[in-house]
Amino acid sequence: MTAIATYVSEYSRSFRRAPARSQTVSTKRLPAKERKKQILRSAIRVFARSTYHGATTKSISEEAGVTEALIYRYFGSKRALFTEAVQLTSDRLVNGLEEALDSHRDNPVKAITECFKYYVHLLEKHEDFAKMIFLVLSELDQEDIRETYLPYQERALKAIASAIDHWKDRGFVPNFVDTKTAAWLFFGTYLILALVKQTTGGIPMDTSYAIQLARAFVSGRDKD
Repeated sequence: MTAIATYVSEYSRSFRRAPARSQTVSTKRLPAKERKKQILRSAIRVFARSTYHGATTKSISEEAGVTEALIYRYFGSKRALFTEAVQLTSDRLVNGLEEALDSHRDNPVKAITECFKYYVHLLEKHEDFAKMIFLVLSELDQEDIRETYLPYQERALKAIASAIDHWKDRGFVPNFVDTKTAAWLFFGTYLILALVKQTTGGIPMDTSYAIQLARAFVSGRDKD
């Protein structure tokens, strides 16, 4: 199993929906760290389903099977819980992107294709992810959300720009390509895919077509 496949598998397990539960509070004892993760995963589902303003600590507590008091104990407020949800989803996106780029640094076609495949996997496997993307965008006029999200965006753009400059040095990408512009377009692909997911209910991605696009970008000088 490749490194990126392992990462995707671990991510999938971390967001696997819990089995149906009754409205009673969960009596299963969990270590504090695991309980906090459980609440955070439940909160992401509720925020994605109801938006930030529509979600309540009560609905989150019911989703997680805990008391509202426990939510305040671990997070302090709904806003703090939301910012941690933004942090987690942003971190997952950027980590997978960096992993794909680092694993195939000298094969740009493979790197680009793996990034696209990772985006698609997140959006197809985890329905809440696409919704959270647009929820974060809608809250970017709020300073606390900007402070939480923008460092991850900058991290992603830096990783992509570094890869593009490396490909330029190796002769894979023409020097006339503006690195900053290309990095933004590359990073923005996940927004387009999220829009496709939200408007059509699926992402009919043809991997071979993605490879053709990647080859056009790198002037056909990929390494098999």
